[in-house]
Amino acid sequence: MNDKSRIRAVLIILVAIILIDVSGFILIEKVSILDAFYMTFITISTVGFAEVFPLSNLGKLFTIFVILSGLGTFIYSVGLIAEYSVEGRLRKILGRRKMKSISNLKDHIVIAGFGKMGETVAKAFREQKEEFIIIENNRERFTAGEELGYKILLLDATIEDSLIIAGIKNAKVYISMLSGDADNVFTIMSARELNPDLHIIARGQDKTNESKLFKAGANIVISPVTLASNRIINTTLKPNVVNLIDLVTQTGDIPLSVEEITISKNSSLKDKLIRESGLREKTEAMVVGIKRGEKMHFNPSPSMKILENDILILIGEKSKLTDIN
Repeated sequence: MNDKSRIRAVLIILVAIILIDVSGFILIEKVSILDAFYMTFITISTVGFAEVFPLSNLGKLFTIFVILSGLGTFIYSVGLIAEYSVEGRLRKILGRRKMKSISNLKDHIVIAGFGKMGETVAKAFREQKEEFIIIENNRERFTAGEELGYKILLLDATIEDSLIIAGIKNAKVYISMLSGDADNVFTIMSARELNPDLHIIARGQDKTNESKLFKAGANIVISPVTLASNRIINTTLKPNVVNLIDLVTQTGDIPLSVEEITISKNSSLKDKLIRESGLREKTEAMVVGIKRGEKMHFNPSPSMKILENDILILIGEKSKLTDIN
């Protein structure tokens, strides 16, 4: 239950208790509604004023009931409202600071959805020191993201203005992990329209909706169900292959990793053959693939020339691959 719902529930209970208490004084002591309400209020608020009418024995017993039933609820509701008010003011102050920092973002990653998968992705990006921002419309998940120190916005990613606030026009990657495929399709269409060059990755819940996600503008669609199924199959039939893939793709104490290097205009590797590049001698890394345009060349020949804008896929020690280009 979020803060607003909790306040609403407590206030409903408090009003119900006040109505019961007022009705009780009217029935027992035969007093007016105003006197009964005044007596109820000064009793549960413990202001210490004298009774406005003499109490019978039954009235005294009922007053004890009023104190026991209403005092705790009254104090709790006042404290909850005060807490929410202070928290709201703090959020406004912090929100202004956050918006200022967001406005300076460029070439960052925008993540839509901070569920369990979103939390795992955000953790990995932080470990890799990637700049990213999260959009989440669930207050509890938003609060969880704030507590973890992430840049996170309490907004609806299916609304175009939310994407603009998150800096989608200056972003390099958009990852849509909303709970439903329909929401993912809608937000991807908006993101693609706002930033035609954006690289969009979408989570697909239903295999049958993958084509819709691609048509909406996604570059890559990932199905958790398909990935999990394939992993189970491969772990059963090819356990050593899976272990090797895990070794080079997961972070940990093992230094071996898979890295991709984009060849820039001024790269020292540009226009050199793979065997002449010195990659093997300098880094002990293996070139396992070269992506040229939309085509991936797996296990390229040593005589293949490295061109500008090629993306080299290498396996080696990460510390030795960071300065290549």
